[in-house]
Parts: sequence; C-alpha cells; structure tokens
Amino acid sequence: MQKKLKVMSSEIDFEALSKKEKNPRVRIRFLGLAHVKDGASYRDTASMLKTTYRSVQNWVNRFVEEGVAGLQDKDVGGKEPYFPREREEELRNLIVKTQSEMRGGRLIGIDIQRIVKEKFGVAYQPSSIYELLARINMVCISSRSKHPKSDKEIQEAFKKDFKKKSCRSNT
Repeated sequence: MQKKLKVMSSEIDFEALSKKEKNPRVRIRFLGLAHVKDGASYRDTASMLKTTYRSVQNWVNRFVEEGVAGLQDKDVGGKEPYFPREREEELRNLIVKTQSEMRGGRLIGIDIQRIVKEKFGVAYQPSSIYELLARINMVCISSRSKHPKSDKEIQEAFKKDFKKKSCRSNT
C-alpha cells in the first residue's frame, strides 16, 4: 500500500501523459496510474481497463522503482541479427556508393547478397537480404534504369514525331 501512496502523492499528470503517448500499451499504463492516483483500488482499475490486478500492481511497482521511464516497453531482446547493428550505416553507405558508381542498371538483391558476403563475411539467403534492407531503411523500389548511351534529345524528338504520326486520322 505504501507504493500506492507514492503514486497518489506524485505530481505527475498521468492522464495528460496518456493523451500524448503513441504506444497503446504505455497509454493504458498511464491511464491505470491515473486511476490509482485518483484513489481507485488496483482491482477497480484492473476492471476498468480490462486487465488483471497483478498488471496494475506491476505498473505501480515499475513506476515507484524507475519513474515514468519504467512504464515504457522493455526491449525483450531475442536472437541477435546476423549482420551487426553497428555496421548497418557502413552497409548503407556502401550500397549507395556502389549504385552511384554503376554505369546503367541497378543493384538487385543478389548483388547486395554478394557485397554483404564479400565485405562483411555474412552469408544471407536472397529473401533475407530484403529483410536486412528493410531493417536499415533502404527501399528496394527504384526508378527505371537508363542505358548509359541513351540520348535525351533523340528520345524527345522521337516522342514528338511519334505523336504527329499517331494523331493523323485514318478516314
């Protein structure tokens, strides 16, 4: 009960925090603490928020021990990615540099797979390369490639001439 008193005497406006919060789970935690601060019991708060008594109790404990930061979602971890996170920016720069040095065409998944294997020593399946690109915020969609010997003026002249021929009536 002592922990509940710390929440109740807190100067933090949990309701205002809940209105600003984008994460729905954290928003519910803020609302829960707002109810507890207003004097509601853990059971009443749990009933209002359609959660368990134990969850409300955990939110209060986390708030008392860690403050508002304790109500944020914890990184649950999981398996470490094959490609090291600290080298993601290096990979991004390498892909951009390689693409800009190309004379026509574009990098595709197999090319990036080869680069990652050669430069970083990490082997990926082709489908996993696209997951890696998504993780480093690189979009796989690109503009249509241009042939290195293409001439913009000749193309424009062709378009104008083509329009003249196609607009003639067949009657």
